[in-house]
Amino acid sequence: MEVTCRCGWVTRGSKSEVVENVREHGLSAHRLQVTPDEVRAIWRAVSETAGDRNGAKK
Repeated sequence: MEVTCRCGWVTRGSKSEVVENVREHGLSAHRLQVTPDEVRAIWRAVSETAGDRNGAKK
């Protein structure tokens, strides 16, 4: 899975990794509490060969 934030930060990984990474990023970078449902609403499926896992930018 992959999520790209409006600020340009990107994370990739398993569903649980992406949920955790996005929640941490939302809180630390934007002072927002993001729910797992909100993460699931914005993620997209990518192949493992699409690039590095767990945060091209963090």
